[in-house]
Order: sequence, then structure tokens, then C-alpha cells
Amino acid sequence: MNASPSPEVLEQQAAGQRDRIHHTALELISKVDEAKQRLSVEHNVRKYFLAVSLIACSLAFLSGYVFGELFATR
Repeated sequence: MNASPSPEVLEQQAAGQRDRIHHTALELISKVDEAKQRLSVEHNVRKYFLAVSLIACSLAFLSGYVFGELFATR
């Protein structure tokens, strides 16, 4: 009795393994692209620009007001 599988069965198994590897590689590539996009400077600047600019404007306004009061004549 021959215990080795036929060449057709081996070809089918190899094709299935290639498909799984290809799918896994594509999934990994897409996850790496998503991570690069999330960690990019441009993405983070766009995301937080409004909040940072409002805080910076508020601090500038308050510091100007404080320095103006220091030098104001009473």
C-alpha cells in the first residue's frame, strides 16, 4: 500500500497554502499602511490643528493682556 499522497492532492494543498500566504501578506501590508498613515505628522497636524491653534491664540492673548497690564499707567 502506498502511503504518499498523489501529485494532484499535493498541488491542491500547495495552491491552498499559496492563497493563504498571499492573503496574509496583503493583510499585513494594509495594516502597515494604516499604521503609517495614523502615525504620520501630516495626519496628526490635521487632526489636532484646531485645538492647538486655539490654545496658542488664547495663551498669546492672555500673555499680551498680562504684559499690557504690567506697563499700563494707573
